[in-house]
Amino acid sequence: MKLRNNNVIVFGGGSGIGEAIAKRFCKENAKVLIVGRTEEKLLQAKAEINSDNLFVKAFDITKVDEHISLFEYAEKTMGRVDAFVNSAAIGGAQTFGRGYEPWDITSEEWDKFTDINFKSAFFLMRNEVDYLLSKSVRGNILNIASNAACMDIIGAYGASKQAIIKWTRAFGKRFGHHGIIINGIAPGATLTPMIANYAKDVNQKYERHAIERFIRPDEIAELAFYLMSDFGEIVCGHTVVADGGDNLATL
Repeated sequence: MKLRNNNVIVFGGGSGIGEAIAKRFCKENAKVLIVGRTEEKLLQAKAEINSDNLFVKAFDITKVDEHISLFEYAEKTMGRVDAFVNSAAIGGAQTFGRGYEPWDITSEEWDKFTDINFKSAFFLMRNEVDYLLSKSVRGNILNIASNAACMDIIGAYGASKQAIIKWTRAFGKRFGHHGIIINGIAPGATLTPMIANYAKDVNQKYERHAIERFIRPDEIAELAFYLMSDFGEIVCGHTVVADGGDNLATL
């Protein structure tokens, strides 16, 4: 099993799941550009991954009119762009210090939240498709959603992740005919900075999951490798829920 495409942009690659996926792909000798808002985090991730095939670029995905320019920069840097991982997002507790309850967010915070998790996520996927079509590339797009989309969470986060699952389905079914394979992963509680307020250690017990532990980012990265491999194209337009049997999630 090998990667279907080997020149990948990973959005949100400076930490967490995005960084783990970048590390896994570099292990397969792919060229990877990690993109995020904070250059310091990106450079730290680059040092940790320690690969000559890893490149960094600070960029704000809310600047939707500049997406194509970023793709062209990546093409010049890596020689080609044929795959994307969309892992950039913000969480409520991480960003605002509060949870997911509908009364835990202000109108201004809602706008900030949805600008990144909803609006930018849509335009990023659409612009990636346009770019791959313009280059006649049989590419890959992987969207990182969340199993929060499968729960009775009323608010911006779960709604935005549910939208990503729906977009993954619709775009995947339409553009698979062009050789563009679009899939998603909806992780459960994964040991990343987003949930660092309650997830402290890989050995910490977490009874909400049937497996009674948190998920490691490298486990999600292995799933990402499969979905973006030459074997993975038989999964097209789907989001794999990888939540360790979360007892709050229903489909």
